[in-house]
Amino acid sequence: MLPLSTAAAETGAQKDGTSVPNEPDPDWVLWEEPDETAEAFAHNAEGSALFCGMRPLSRYAQAIPVTEEDLVLAARVALLEAGERNERAYRAVLCVIYNRCVAKRFGGTVTDIPTEAYRKGQFSVIHHKGFKNIEPPEAIVEAARDIFVYGNLDLPENILFFCASRLGRSWGGRRFYQDIGGNLFFYGSVD
Repeated sequence: MLPLSTAAAETGAQKDGTSVPNEPDPDWVLWEEPDETAEAFAHNAEGSALFCGMRPLSRYAQAIPVTEEDLVLAARVALLEAGERNERAYRAVLCVIYNRCVAKRFGGTVTDIPTEAYRKGQFSVIHHKGFKNIEPPEAIVEAARDIFVYGNLDLPENILFFCASRLGRSWGGRRFYQDIGGNLFFYGSVD
């Protein structure tokens, strides 16, 4: 991502008509995505994102509190949970984590990445020896950012479960969605 120009930061004008201070807060750094949508985000010193530009694709993208550490955690889970080592498989696992963060079924309200990653009985890879020391590739961290910050989901918001393909498509009455990268994905109730 590229830093927003000083001129853009000084104008204070937002597309929605609101304004930001003419003098940027030193604890916030503005960023602009170099594409035709010119979405802008501010990131504080802890890495939390604050949406400053156009609406994200998912209605929940900015409702989930996200830090850089959270994105690395999600990427670490995706790296170890994806049956195959490819972008589609990683993104599918990341989408399930995202969907669980926004599903009322898990926690009754919007939760965060650590809550869902460490939820009892959900992601067995968190018990992997040295889990916290595994550094996921930057490409997976960027995929997590694309999903959790920008809201670019690859799966419907009601895909909440997955298991290894070797376990088969029959899983406690859950409705099968798709086999992606060696994992079977299933629908779940978001309420």
